[in-house]
Amino acid sequence: MSEDDDDKKLPAIQNRIIGAAVEIEQDDPLGIVYQHSLFCQVALPRSRPEGRVFERAYGNGLVRLEAGVLYNGYKMVEQPLPAGPKPRLALCHLNSEAVKTRCPSVEVDRSARKFMERLGLNTDGGSTYNLFKREMKALAACRMTLGFGGKEHPVTVDAKPIRRFEAWLSYEGGQPTLWPGVIELSREYFDSLLEHAVPLDTRAVSALAHSAMALDAYSFLARRLFTLEKPVRVTWHQFHAQFGHEFKDWRNFKQRFIPALRAALVVYPSAKVEEVTGGLLLKPSLPPVHRESVAVSHGLAGQVRASLPSPPPVKHLAPATVEQFRKLYPRIDPHACKGDFDGWLEAKEQPRNYDKAFLGFAKKWVKGKV
Repeated sequence: MSEDDDDKKLPAIQNRIIGAAVEIEQDDPLGIVYQHSLFCQVALPRSRPEGRVFERAYGNGLVRLEAGVLYNGYKMVEQPLPAGPKPRLALCHLNSEAVKTRCPSVEVDRSARKFMERLGLNTDGGSTYNLFKREMKALAACRMTLGFGGKEHPVTVDAKPIRRFEAWLSYEGGQPTLWPGVIELSREYFDSLLEHAVPLDTRAVSALAHSAMALDAYSFLARRLFTLEKPVRVTWHQFHAQFGHEFKDWRNFKQRFIPALRAALVVYPSAKVEEVTGGLLLKPSLPPVHRESVAVSHGLAGQVRASLPSPPPVKHLAPATVEQFRKLYPRIDPHACKGDFDGWLEAKEQPRNYDKAFLGFAKKWVKGKV
């Protein structure tokens, strides 16, 4: 059974989400966490992948994970690939402290259980604790290769997110298991994070701590919606390609994704998303964390701009292209077509000639509309 499938905990989870939603509606966030923008576009594994390599690409982004090893005092021990909500939550916390302090060395709670509580995780029972410890070791051992940008400006970041990690001390003589006190992010990952950090509301992330898919949906919306200029339709096939790597059929993916999406929307009240035939309509929305809140959290308003992700460059149609479209299709709004075209491009490589590609797309798009 996956961590997303614990029906016995459903009432408690629902109450937690509703409580967080009420707080978010009433008050600005005092706590902010950060996620790397690439992980908002290309998700980490939700369930344990087979083998020791996981690779996922969507649009102009790619994430490759390679399982690693940790030294236990006697020998190197192979670790699995990180998967599920716990690595996401831990990475968000480590990202946040690194961004706020502008330092790759992150101080963590001396008690592992206190650190789990900070992440919104249940600390009752040894199985939960052992699972968390295993996922943290997997995250610390793995190597990540991040790729983003189009063919003209490809960027590769090859790094272990955690450069130095000391395993927990053994439980001896009645002494509690301790953390190392400091976890150090690699310089490569840290530098990339500072350029691509997406701010998220801590209350929302904690409320969704039970579900990797809900966390992925929330992170995606937080990154995507505030960069839109016009509504964009995204098909279920596109969402399946982006987030449904463990589902062979897009219909099965949709059945699991919709409850996770609804949970994410409850704790992101300013998100404007509508279900339409064949997919979702995403509309320009305020981000879940406003610039003023980031400034308060950091204590330095001058750092706000650097703390927020840069929106992607906006493509504009040449006036001659708009005029040509209107001559060909006089009863159809070219900007409505452009909105769907931009959404379709998210899963494709950027064309060399934007206007020419738009007109080619329009030929198929207008069928059934004229």
